[in-house]
Amino acid sequence: MPAPLPLTSLRAFEAAVRLGSFAAAAAELNVTPSAVSQHIRALELRLSKSLFDRHANGVTPTAAGKRYAEELGRGFALINEATAHIVGRSTRELLVVHVATSFASQWIAPRLDLFRASYPGIELRLTALGHGVEAGRGKADAEIRYGWGDWPRLEATALMREEIFPVCAPSLAASLRTLADLKGSDLLHVPGYAEDWDVWLASAGIDSIDPSDGTSFDQSIMAIRAAVEGKGIMLGRSVLIERELASGLLVAPFSHKLQSSGAYWFLATPQNALVPKVRAFRGWLVAMSR
Repeated sequence: MPAPLPLTSLRAFEAAVRLGSFAAAAAELNVTPSAVSQHIRALELRLSKSLFDRHANGVTPTAAGKRYAEELGRGFALINEATAHIVGRSTRELLVVHVATSFASQWIAPRLDLFRASYPGIELRLTALGHGVEAGRGKADAEIRYGWGDWPRLEATALMREEIFPVCAPSLAASLRTLADLKGSDLLHVPGYAEDWDVWLASAGIDSIDPSDGTSFDQSIMAIRAAVEGKGIMLGRSVLIERELASGLLVAPFSHKLQSSGAYWFLATPQNALVPKVRAFRGWLVAMSR
């Protein structure tokens, strides 16, 4: 009989797929992203199967990896339920929140220890928000979405807006003395936002630069990683790049900033909005975003 797979590797893998990044999984498990990567590599070696596709802009789970992670998630839920039964009580209340991967990784994950300290009785499970999934239609207790508040069937609480401005690695910033120096630079794009380079350049009064130049990324966290590694200039969103700016990994070479038209919102059905654990998380988010 083959030796059982290590539980730590299975948990690291399931969290990485569910949260959409190794960094977010590391924050949830209180380990380093390198440790998560090593656990997943070890698991792939044991299974003789690739669970993630690795490319220059990051990693994405394979189709087999997604299915495996979903099954493991159900298994871990059963383990938690069995533990609750054996001790004769529920240890913690599970709160499932759908949220965009970049927001979970860049804003929520660094603050998870603060939430745990304030609400030790709530087990927070963040799951990646799928493209094209209508708000309020999933199986989560609540959602965090970026938008304009137009969800009439849901209780919507505005959390935060953000400022938008170019950021890049310090090595690139040295050559950017004026806005005109952006011409010929590799501009990094994240499609889906109302404000891309065309809007920011117009607001800065620049019409001599082709706003479509550069490379596009499916998620903000991919563009952030590329910018940190000096691959181009990203139109940064303040909520998502606060750690990189504070650490000096990214710098803002220009002072002009654009206010976002949309905001991050906490969404729940009218029924779920009254549930204590949902109200607690919403209140914590509002307090942390002020």
